[in-house]
Amino acid sequence: MKECTIISYPSSKGSSLLSLTDTRSLYMVPFGGKFRIVDFTLRNTLLSGAKKTIIYNKNDDGLEEYVNRYGPFSEEAPPVKVVSNEFSDLEFCRNLIKESNSRYYIIYNGDNPSIIEFSDIMKKYKKRRNESLLFKIIINGKPSMAYKLLVTSRRSILKVIDKAIKEKRSSPNIFEMIINVMVNRGIKKSSFNAHYWPINNIPDYYFLSRSIIEDPGLFKIVFDGSRIESRINAEGYAVIGEYGKVIRSFLSDYCHINGIVENSIIYPGVEIGKDSYIKDSIVLPFVKIGNGSKVTRCIIDESTEIEPETEYINIGNMCRIGSDEENIKNSDFPDALFSSITLIGKNAKISDHAKIGGACFVASGSGEKYFSEKKFLYDGSSIINDPAPRMYKGKGIN
Repeated sequence: MKECTIISYPSSKGSSLLSLTDTRSLYMVPFGGKFRIVDFTLRNTLLSGAKKTIIYNKNDDGLEEYVNRYGPFSEEAPPVKVVSNEFSDLEFCRNLIKESNSRYYIIYNGDNPSIIEFSDIMKKYKKRRNESLLFKIIINGKPSMAYKLLVTSRRSILKVIDKAIKEKRSSPNIFEMIINVMVNRGIKKSSFNAHYWPINNIPDYYFLSRSIIEDPGLFKIVFDGSRIESRINAEGYAVIGEYGKVIRSFLSDYCHINGIVENSIIYPGVEIGKDSYIKDSIVLPFVKIGNGSKVTRCIIDESTEIEPETEYINIGNMCRIGSDEENIKNSDFPDALFSSITLIGKNAKISDHAKIGGACFVASGSGEKYFSEKKFLYDGSSIINDPAPRMYKGKGIN
């Protein structure tokens, strides 16, 4: 594949992932217990032997810095370029294609977690002897046009881009536009099997994350041989303290458990206080949970307030969060948050003794003011950031 460049472009996501993608791309969302989704993207490309990889990103979220933490890639691995803030510029895209100067290009939606063997796809492409070939990814046993991958020659893709520039076309997603143009022209189609996990709402994220850990086959694929690496800044072992107990759970490195963790996923840097009980939940990096709290069926987004001198507690002492009941929907975002899953946003701060029900949503950076005046957030309710109406359009609770 030395004659091929891989281009990964992001999904067109709205508010269906709420705080998981309010200030970051899907690439930077933690996934699989110790990774970010971009770690899967890099795994696919670094094992392919491609000439080069270009990752398009619409957000200013530290993706380039994160990728650079991998350091210099080996001589055999393709160089990786992260491109931000130029997503809809056709001229910029044309220059990137010319600069990479590859014979072939693989273009795919790479910000969903996946395990894809690109070398197998290239073999299929060359066997068909078409200038361009659209591969539909098989999802749940059926090829899906929603999740696809384009293999094309340099000549073909430049021809489409040049015509689009001449016609003064524009699109919020130029790669979807390129694929649609080729589809309308009658491009040949094929399909392929891959481990590809689309994330379209919060329960998708919750259940897919759990399946990676709980399914022995998927666990082996993701963790066998350390073929996927992570650059979440964390060093040290997981520590289970004197009062800690772990039951059927995944603990990453560099977390400290002084309570009970059952059937849950704990990311690097998490601290869980004495007598706290975390059940059926996903706790993302560097979250701190106080003493005596109970968290059930909940996703707690990561904390970026991780300076050692700070005492930033995300979930205070003696809190009750989540519900054992099933099928509760959030009243503000019923299509995004349901199945009784509660989402606590990034850097939210929940005060001591707060009580939060099932299918609740607390926006990033919120909670402290609300819980200084009230102690209850009832099932299906939300605390929404007033300064960010573009992110959350539900009515919420202010």
